[in-house]
Amino acid sequence: MTLEEFAATIENRGGERATEGQLLAFEKKLGKTLPADYRTFLGISGGGMIFEPPVAYLDAPGRDLLLRHMNSLAEVEKNFAKPSSYPLPEGLLVIGNDAGGNSIMLCVTQDRYGQIFMLDHEMVAYEGDPEPLDEAEENGLITQYSQSFSQFVSDMRIDDDDE
Repeated sequence: MTLEEFAATIENRGGERATEGQLLAFEKKLGKTLPADYRTFLGISGGGMIFEPPVAYLDAPGRDLLLRHMNSLAEVEKNFAKPSSYPLPEGLLVIGNDAGGNSIMLCVTQDRYGQIFMLDHEMVAYEGDPEPLDEAEENGLITQYSQSFSQFVSDMRIDDDDE
């Protein structure tokens, strides 16, 4: 699937496509630039719900998960400014979620820059300090899915129950 095909599956519910000025302002707050492929996506999609057609990504051999929502830049920025009620590993931005309530996350740390992770909401510790990224991965809190946002999108498919 291409970025454009993926963006076309998202039902916009009031989110706005990001302008270059909005992207630059967020990157200034973040202290880093966003990966080019994700910047492109934010410029062509205002985020929203994904129902029809259903979009799946591979969780494990023989098991697909359905994407349910992709965040607009405003939602990404809101989550960055006011993190969730549970401690997240540093350097991860929440960019969406799947139908099971797991967060889809983009890494902006130097050593894992641009990689896509899934946070298993059932493994979250609601108290204490956030685990370092490598430790969170080792403990099963997060799982790396793709080396880049483009690869993540490329690996998605329309879920066809008739197959």
